[in-house]
Amino acid sequence: LTGIHDTTSDFVRCAALAKQAGYDGVEIMGSEGYLINQFLVTKTNHREDEYGGPDFVNRMRFAVDIVRETRSALGSDFIIIFRLSMLDLVEDGSSW
Repeated sequence: LTGIHDTTSDFVRCAALAKQAGYDGVEIMGSEGYLINQFLVTKTNHREDEYGGPDFVNRMRFAVDIVRETRSALGSDFIIIFRLSMLDLVEDGSSW
């Protein structure tokens, strides 16, 4: 789990660098097969811990942690957009 926590911190650090550079916000990519999306989709998430399994709440934990920690670190005046795939076009993918 250390790797997941380190990666979450990396997302927050990158958002902080964007804010420091003068950006009003960031878009966090949770779509189209990127790393976060691989946690969300049962086709690619074979974990058996609190970040995986059949429960969507577990599979979305990584994404929620990233957004929650980014918001906490950068404040309510920093724009956070989260891009989510509504249709993954793979077996066992999101098909909202």
